[in-house]
Amino acid sequence: MVDTNGVIQSLDGLWPAGTLAAGGSYDRFLDDICPDHPERAAAVRAGIRAVASAHIDTLTLEIPCRLADRDIRLLLAAAPCRQGVLLTHTEMIQTATSDSRFEPATLPNSVDKAHKMEALGRLTSGVAHDFANLLTLISGYSEMLLDRLRAQGPPLLELEEICKAATRGASMTAQILDFIRNQAAEPRIVNLNTVVADVEKLLRPIIGEHISLVMDLSLDLGNVKADPEQITRVILNLVFNARDAMPGGGEIVVRTANLDLQPDGAHRLPAGRYVLLTLSDNGLGMDAETLHHLFQPFFTTKQRGKGTGLGLSTVYGIVQQSRGDIWVRSGPGKGTVFDICLPRVEESVENPASLDTPCAVSRGAETILVAEDEESVRGLIKHLLTARGYRVLDALDGREALRLLAQHGTSIDLLLTDMVMPGMSGRELADKVLAARPDLKIIYMSGYADDMLLHAGALGTGAAFLRKPLRPDVLASRIREVLDGRAYRTAQ
Repeated sequence: MVDTNGVIQSLDGLWPAGTLAAGGSYDRFLDDICPDHPERAAAVRAGIRAVASAHIDTLTLEIPCRLADRDIRLLLAAAPCRQGVLLTHTEMIQTATSDSRFEPATLPNSVDKAHKMEALGRLTSGVAHDFANLLTLISGYSEMLLDRLRAQGPPLLELEEICKAATRGASMTAQILDFIRNQAAEPRIVNLNTVVADVEKLLRPIIGEHISLVMDLSLDLGNVKADPEQITRVILNLVFNARDAMPGGGEIVVRTANLDLQPDGAHRLPAGRYVLLTLSDNGLGMDAETLHHLFQPFFTTKQRGKGTGLGLSTVYGIVQQSRGDIWVRSGPGKGTVFDICLPRVEESVENPASLDTPCAVSRGAETILVAEDEESVRGLIKHLLTARGYRVLDALDGREALRLLAQHGTSIDLLLTDMVMPGMSGRELADKVLAARPDLKIIYMSGYADDMLLHAGALGTGAAFLRKPLRPDVLASRIREVLDGRAYRTAQ
């Protein structure tokens, strides 16, 4: 592991003598092992800096080098951690089929798997975005009809069921996007019991009837500051691994508890108050050698095609990012226990439900510029807002939005823009708009899972975000909040 200055902080004991040492310079190590490939050493340095500064989430590079008097190739995998960057080096071996083809000595096809998973994630994100637009139309027009019918008498039961189905579809889409997106953490004050209870609804239909899922949650559990969506990914990864370790059935237990760590040096975390999340199973267990490599990227004990080796390295990175630690206890035939320890905080839970609760007044008379390339969604938004008293100017892309801004000038009070549009993105449009109107209020909306949407500070100060599919009441209330200058956050 290296810190943000390139100083080696810790390393395992597998390196040849005289090659690496704690406290040494990783830059100097690169110069020593790559004397004939300075361009590759420079690429590694640039990649590590990008990981450390959160510009990219992971990095994999092949390095031809000379190590311990041997000409070899190393596969370097880099991932962020709390202290800096976690680096894993895997020696590549020459295959028997070609003198120029190399593969990882113990992990064949790992990089190819990772690239395929990334491509699958992007494909799923795009499909979910299109599905979110369809759900916006179904939900929007259904709720408008319901509002009209409620004014006349009891609404139709069939129409209420359509609205409920659209809401469930929106929830499923959000869960898919949350699972595949690689965004920067959005920590907030949460109670892990709430996170576990939400995940339980997803897990029971997935793990199978042959596995018992037991919840043992502390009634007086303290709060933590963490990204609940990332903690959800941690729980899902660990439960799926436990399921795979019990092909004949078994029991998975999820526990929460408060924990006070003493200053005895037994743990890497400082002494203090913590919250403990424990997941245990009575499956096959792991030997000492497996435990030693457990959190290394691309390491997997699963059969070919059954795992990427990225799950537990992702878990480790999330826990470190949350300023916590993870401990593992296991043995062959003795099952496995994962303990996740996160710092306890005294602040009260931030209730995400308030994000979807419409404010009392969601009407207005201001002028809103809507930029949305999907004609049907743009028409629905215009219809919804016009019915609530707003004057709406609609544009099919960024170029038309800029033309309308130049035409109507200061009469426009708010820009509501899709993030992903052909020709000019919503962020690019907002930058051009703010150059002319720095006081203009902006709301972004999107159904994509791209990590650039919600990176810390990426939307700029004074901008809000709405996730598609849009609900009419949430859209109207969020617009009212932004126009009134009240506090707001991302609406899910």
